[in-house]
Amino acid sequence: MRVKPLWLVIILGCGILAATSLQLSCENQSAPKPAGTKSAAKATALPQIWKSETTDREYRVKIDGDRFTAEWSNIPPHATQGAYIRSECRRSGSRWIGTSRIFLGCDLPDKKTKMCLMILRFEVDFISSDHITGGGEILRDFDWGSCEVRKTGWGPFSWAPKH
Repeated sequence: MRVKPLWLVIILGCGILAATSLQLSCENQSAPKPAGTKSAAKATALPQIWKSETTDREYRVKIDGDRFTAEWSNIPPHATQGAYIRSECRRSGSRWIGTSRIFLGCDLPDKKTKMCLMILRFEVDFISSDHITGGGEILRDFDWGSCEVRKTGWGPFSWAPKH
């Protein structure tokens, strides 16, 4: 069973967010401040809720020193209970690099909902008070029956503060 195009949009729009696997991003915590990133003191002044310009999903964003986190905050009521998208990155050179931990459900033909956990790469290239951009892995081929990621690609994302 292949992933439906809607799930590709969900995964991409989510920023391909949410995180664990910090080993991908912890290699350089003392890196210089990336261009376009506010200092730690000003980072607290960033808006808390950001909206994806491609999916209309909203994310609660925090920056604490060299740590960037984002969590899907406007999960629709019809989504399977327990669904989430969480991303976590660490500063590495001029970017923030990490992973998205994604737990989403899919309705299978037998009328059952299958919940699958995916961990996908996620990067932030630019952070300012009015824009966050980056990219992340997107699903090209996914088997919902076995929760197997067969093929991924890379897709950009762009978020703006929620007004």
